[in-house]
Amino acid sequence: MPLRSVMRTIGTAVTLMAAPLLPVARNPSPRQTGDATRVRDRNVRVMLDLFRAIEERDPNHRNVERELSFYQPDVEFHWPAALPYGGTFRGLAGGRGTGWNTTWTPLQPTPAERRMDPQVIGADDRRVVILYHQRGVRPSGERFDGEVIGLYDLRDFKLARAQMFYFDEAACVRFLERAAG
Repeated sequence: MPLRSVMRTIGTAVTLMAAPLLPVARNPSPRQTGDATRVRDRNVRVMLDLFRAIEERDPNHRNVERELSFYQPDVEFHWPAALPYGGTFRGLAGGRGTGWNTTWTPLQPTPAERRMDPQVIGADDRRVVILYHQRGVRPSGERFDGEVIGLYDLRDFKLARAQMFYFDEAACVRFLERAAG
């Protein structure tokens, strides 16, 4: 199956997963009003604050306490298998070798590369869907700017599960392979 067809299929699948969360063209049920709306809005705020913390991080000095405050202790991360940090990982123990931070931090030396431009696509009282940009630059000057959709499940206003879908996973993999040298 050609890559373009695969990407179209992934995009359709993500859209179908996110569709129940979209507030557009739906009448809110009683569950989505009142308390549920406040929970949804607070979950959206938590996720946008998490994105801001990632964007504002100092690549030379991690603020571990601030970062950990956003996550449940048993948080699950689901990354595409083809990526160097791909697979499913549970918990906050960061000593598993190649992770997102160890992969991207060296490729994001300035605020321009760390900027993610998160856009909330949909949300309910337990899940937030965000479209964002993953950016990086190699020492040679080659740049990567790819779109990602993240599905984020929250529990007690902390991230419990994250699953990321890269629009052009193959381009991201090629960039990271060249960056690893």
